[in-house]
Amino acid sequence: MNSAVMNGQQFNGMRMNGINLNGMRMNGWTINGINLNGINLNGSSFSATMVVDGTPVQVSGDDLIGSLLTLEAGTDTYVLRFDDIFLDPTDPDGDVWFYDIAVQDVEAGTWSSLCYDHLGQPTQAIAIGNWWDGVTGDRNDDASVVTFACRDAVLAKCVEWGYRPWATVGGVSLADHHQACTRLARADYCGDGTPHTFNGTPIDVFDGLSPAIQAPATLTMQNWGIEAEWGPDGAVCVGDQRRLKMLDDAGVPYEFPTCLDAIDDISTCGDFDSGRGGLLADRYCDKWQSDPGSCDGSQPN
Repeated sequence: MNSAVMNGQQFNGMRMNGINLNGMRMNGWTINGINLNGINLNGSSFSATMVVDGTPVQVSGDDLIGSLLTLEAGTDTYVLRFDDIFLDPTDPDGDVWFYDIAVQDVEAGTWSSLCYDHLGQPTQAIAIGNWWDGVTGDRNDDASVVTFACRDAVLAKCVEWGYRPWATVGGVSLADHHQACTRLARADYCGDGTPHTFNGTPIDVFDGLSPAIQAPATLTMQNWGIEAEWGPDGAVCVGDQRRLKMLDDAGVPYEFPTCLDAIDDISTCGDFDSGRGGLLADRYCDKWQSDPGSCDGSQPN
């Protein structure tokens, strides 16, 4: 990692991410005043070398608790303090690391959390390689850049759902599955960064991987059906259960996604026909906004 920018991103409907690091100069990472060198991001875990009493020592993972990362942009200086680093408690044998990070107001000398959830409560970040455009949601591949993806926002949610962009399943990279997940989670049908959803909306996510990371859970539930199949650039086909109806029911104005005209009325949507390029799909109950009780599964199909 050799560059960064602190750039908070929040999109209407559902947050893409908390803090994006891209283009800001790193001016040192230290533990107890000792400089870290050879810093690398392996999956979501940092590794580095520090010299102790003349001897190089490898550090990684939770060895970096208490370390300070200094970033500069022009005349502005940001200091990040790594207060805690731990593996995802739901999968302690996995490879997803959570970071409790505080950022310093250099002028005031005070510290506050780097990440907050949608309720305004402090939360952790997950370190992910590359960076995402704040307008379009596109992933920009750059091995020198790290994004601290705040939990409760889309980039981190997709990691926690199992679509870790650094990982593989059956020899298949999950990088594009993660990107497709960011489109799905925000109902970004046309892949242009425009969301069509609310926080807390239930969706049933599944994929065509072997073995699958997520399998459909609502096949026997009344009022649920296919919303769409998704690729890295948005939906590749749509069904008749769309989150647009939720916006209609709530009286929220929006511009109809023009890309839907060409991908509507495909009866096999959700079957992952190889010609479409869909990687993930979701099921949705379009009565969620008007009658959420009818979506709770108490009345099977």
